[in-house]
Amino acid sequence: MSDEFWNDLQYMALGRDDPELFIPHVTYAGVLARNRVSLIGRPLNPREQDLRRVIYSLPHLWVLASRVHGRVLDDSYVQFLFRSEVDLFAVLRRGPWVVDNWFVALQRWEDFPEHDFLNSIDLWVQIRGIPLPYVSQEAIKFIAKTLGEVVELDFNEETTSQFSFIIVKIGIGITDRMRFFRRVRFESGEGAMIGFEYEKLKRICTKIIFKGESVLSVGKESKFS
Repeated sequence: MSDEFWNDLQYMALGRDDPELFIPHVTYAGVLARNRVSLIGRPLNPREQDLRRVIYSLPHLWVLASRVHGRVLDDSYVQFLFRSEVDLFAVLRRGPWVVDNWFVALQRWEDFPEHDFLNSIDLWVQIRGIPLPYVSQEAIKFIAKTLGEVVELDFNEETTSQFSFIIVKIGIGITDRMRFFRRVRFESGEGAMIGFEYEKLKRICTKIIFKGESVLSVGKESKFS
């Protein structure tokens, strides 16, 4: 059979009008359960990060090479299958992770992901410059939310022993502009320049824009989510 004839057959509608084939849940239940103990990864610069190198390098960085199986899903995504949820959560907690000087965004598998799946990366950010009278969980969250979703706040007003900077884990959109400074003004009238220092920051974007002129007003009636 010639290649030309075979190509013609591929584009014919043969079988398209046949009755729908029903596939029972039992045929794929096992793979669904297996996938739920896995992470999906998205290298932020696939031009510089070879996907096969990513699935080889990360399990070795995690010291889990014998307990994690990596595989390439398509041109943009990779998957890591874990033997235990303990290892999976440890990897997420110790992130973010870098291969070839670029971040790899990681997120736990979802059977039916939302449209914004793997569109952000969690980074620990040191927030500096908040005047002491205004250092509170509410004020910190109010400021941190301007960078992205607040995932975790490492601060307790009664037990924290240092106030020179506050550490917050923030989910930052991978296409968002990064901000390193922001002017704020409190309802009392006092102003301050807040600085943001991103821990483990390598090259998360190809263009960094500094913008310090925006003013954030922190008022008594502010709402938090």
